[in-house]
Amino acid sequence: MDLEKAFAYIKQNEKRLVGELTEFLRIPSISAHKEHDADVARALEYDKKKLESLGFRTEVWPTRAHAGLFAERTVSADLPTVLIYGHVDVQPVDPIELWESPPFEPRIHDGKIWARGADDNKGQHYAQIAGVEAALKGGGELPVNVKFIIESDEEYDGEAMAAELPKHGKKLACDVFVVSDSNFPDSDHPAVTLSLRGIQAVEITITGPSGDKHSGEWGGMLYEPIDVLRWVIQNLKDFKTGKVLVPGFYDDVLPPNAETRAAIAQRPWNEGEVAKSLGVKRLFHEEGFTALESGTLRPTLQVNGIKGGYIGEGFKTVIGNRASAKISMRLVANQVPEKIYPLFERYVRSLVDDMGVVEFRGFGAGLPFWSDPKSPYVQAGLRALETAFGKPAIMLAMGGSIPIVPPLVAATGAPCVMMGFGLPGDNLHAPNENFPIANYLGGARAAAAYLNEVATRVGAPARG
Repeated sequence: MDLEKAFAYIKQNEKRLVGELTEFLRIPSISAHKEHDADVARALEYDKKKLESLGFRTEVWPTRAHAGLFAERTVSADLPTVLIYGHVDVQPVDPIELWESPPFEPRIHDGKIWARGADDNKGQHYAQIAGVEAALKGGGELPVNVKFIIESDEEYDGEAMAAELPKHGKKLACDVFVVSDSNFPDSDHPAVTLSLRGIQAVEITITGPSGDKHSGEWGGMLYEPIDVLRWVIQNLKDFKTGKVLVPGFYDDVLPPNAETRAAIAQRPWNEGEVAKSLGVKRLFHEEGFTALESGTLRPTLQVNGIKGGYIGEGFKTVIGNRASAKISMRLVANQVPEKIYPLFERYVRSLVDDMGVVEFRGFGAGLPFWSDPKSPYVQAGLRALETAFGKPAIMLAMGGSIPIVPPLVAATGAPCVMMGFGLPGDNLHAPNENFPIANYLGGARAAAAYLNEVATRVGAPARG
């Protein structure tokens, strides 16, 4: 493959490639809203037609929620195979009044394209498709076999596509799979993400008396659900050290080794500036770890929301009979949600005891993921990013979760390289989401360069 010609192809077709992304972003593919199911299907069809026009064979795999798209183009059984992941569904747009322009009427302003899904994940995975097109039509031919798995459930049911993967192990076989669903720390530092935290989300509801009670008549005689909930929350985490107090929570944690800590320390990080940008006086951190490590490499527990009692206008002197909290735990290497959930439930039940009745409702769960900084596929990603963006690439860790990554590792047995192209200011999941056009086109160059790196420098044996 002639990489210079592939890059030239992207340059010559900039206007069309941006135009294709613009049309893609017009589709309101909100997977969480049933009234947009047809739009979700239309977005998946958009990718399907594009990949078919590039000579890919495609299949649509129904899921319990929506569907996924599988596509493949085989050049030679003797070549390595790269699998590329993306998702076409987007987050809801609320609060709509905070958008400066309609979320599904893309506009180009200040060197960026503004629309829901511009970064997460239409822009990022379409950059991969554009890079494949450039390798094929500009570079002469794909230098490796390429497959795509593109889902439409990620923002609604992160486990729907994962449940289908074991059925398709042979078709998904690859030497490496690439996920572009992450960010650079800033525009001067392209980055490969080394790790993701897992998650276990739970809602707890504490019920007390049979109904709301007058606080003057019964105050002082009842265990009040809000007070019991406060007691529970107070005992979930040590405020000073940052340690989670659930017994057994750390039993399986594999602490980050010196090599990983050194790798993520490459990230440009000014703690004072970060705090200022967030509107706080200083950052918190777990005892024995930096704030950056605490937010990426260490397990945590957060209370995401609390509800109970009277919260309307004016004042109502009642003891509410119910109080609830939404709690999420971010997990790290070797922790599994299936073990953490019962540990959490047992501990909360012991705290509530006979002061009320507690109910549990599990929400999202996902495994953590981490890569070896020395992996040849990670190193190939660093080289591809530097070639594409003209700046040295670094490695970093991400505090969030990408639900599909661990199941794809399990289904394929292949390593994952997380090579995203976004920036922290892209407003993912928020009003005024945007994606720099330079990052979109640079991402296309990086996608083409990565295929070239795997073909010429990694030398992996083909898996299918």
